[in-house]
Amino acid sequence: MTTSGYISVRAGALRMLVAALVLAAALVAVGFAWRAHAAGDALQQSREQLRERAGTIVADVFSVDSTRWQQDRSRARALVARDFLDSYGAQLSRPPEQGTAAVVWRPEVVSVVDADATEGQALLRVAVTVRSDAPARSEAAATTVRRSVLARFVRADDAWLLAAADVIG
Repeated sequence: MTTSGYISVRAGALRMLVAALVLAAALVAVGFAWRAHAAGDALQQSREQLRERAGTIVADVFSVDSTRWQQDRSRARALVARDFLDSYGAQLSRPPEQGTAAVVWRPEVVSVVDADATEGQALLRVAVTVRSDAPARSEAAATTVRRSVLARFVRADDAWLLAAADVIG
């Protein structure tokens, strides 16, 4: 019994169909893997951007100097989301309290609690220094306290905006 090495048309078509199905399955698997990898990279980038910006945003929103309070408050309004303005907008239209020369928030530690492409939360440890109008030689001229703040952010275009902030300690 000798074989000529040829395969039937039906067997050839079946082999081509199986090869096409294997190729299609491989392409689908590669597509899913690529999407998952890209989504993971985008999430990591989003978290990193929030970690880098959260402290500066909170500091810029809550710091104010009595000599330039209108500019400070204008800058603060540009860094907050509509949710924040609805709740605390009146605070961003006033000068600092009577007798206060400046309030300065300095982020010391910033940790991202949760973040995705559109919103996130960060836990911050900040030093808040309040400088009074009293003469510099007065012992009560400046006081610094440390606060823990849980802040919620939303993304607008490519910028993070402060949506809420709660002092928790």
